[in-house]
Amino acid sequence: MRLKQYSRNSAKLALLFSFLAIFLFSGCENGTEPTYKEDQIPQLVKKICKDEYNLDVTTKRIGNTLWIYAPLQKILHKEFGQSEDKIFDEDMAEKLRNILTTIGRVLISSDNSPEFYALLASDVNLGIDYAMIGSALDIKKSYSGFIAWPEANRRYVIQFNLEPMAIDDYKGTHLKAMDIKMPYFLAMQIAQRISGFFQSEGNKNNFKIDKMEGRFVNGSFIFDYSITQIANLQNKIDIKKEILKIIAYCVKTYDFREFNSVELTNLITKDKLILNQAAIWDKSTE
Repeated sequence: MRLKQYSRNSAKLALLFSFLAIFLFSGCENGTEPTYKEDQIPQLVKKICKDEYNLDVTTKRIGNTLWIYAPLQKILHKEFGQSEDKIFDEDMAEKLRNILTTIGRVLISSDNSPEFYALLASDVNLGIDYAMIGSALDIKKSYSGFIAWPEANRRYVIQFNLEPMAIDDYKGTHLKAMDIKMPYFLAMQIAQRISGFFQSEGNKNNFKIDKMEGRFVNGSFIFDYSITQIANLQNKIDIKKEILKIIAYCVKTYDFREFNSVELTNLITKDKLILNQAAIWDKSTE
């Protein structure tokens, strides 16, 4: 069994949750006072999941991040690996929809919600972790219609990994909760968006991705990539140019200026490109 940090199949699951938008925001546009207080958020998420969906989750807040751990009996569909369209167990998808419904209800009705939230669902039998990391502001904007749902789904950071320590872990003891910061979130999202672009329906038969990783170190975004064009295209795509367009788009979207440079390394040719912040912002206007 081979699992990737992110794939087009992961995006399919995120798409399932987009239909929650109308329901979640329907009662939140009237400008009323916040329903929940900041210190109530973790326990409220836990209580609603149990009372309304009979789901036992573990919640905790680390700094500006709300973490939710959900132990599940099964994550993958029984025909996973046999059929391309059979990825996630239907019951698992329903449970995650319910948990995300709860998160949305609480965050958009709270007086001071955390900046980020992370939902970790673990297959306690096979040892698989499936995580979704999102921005509370993104989810509020999407519910209010300021962000289109396809774009909102691309802003989730998806992580999908084998994790033996998840076996029989019903309390989330293997959960490595941390206070997620914007640079980390952006580096992960950018790397994911780049992978998604070259794995999209129009590009998947033309490019091969061996590696696409992003990180933020000492004030710099660092991206290492190994992407190969495997088909002759009439309109050739400049891989480096597309990567830079995605980086610039994300930086501008989040109005993030607290970085010094962006460093790109082509692992195939060993070529390295370093651009300062001003150069990246200039590209966002191209």
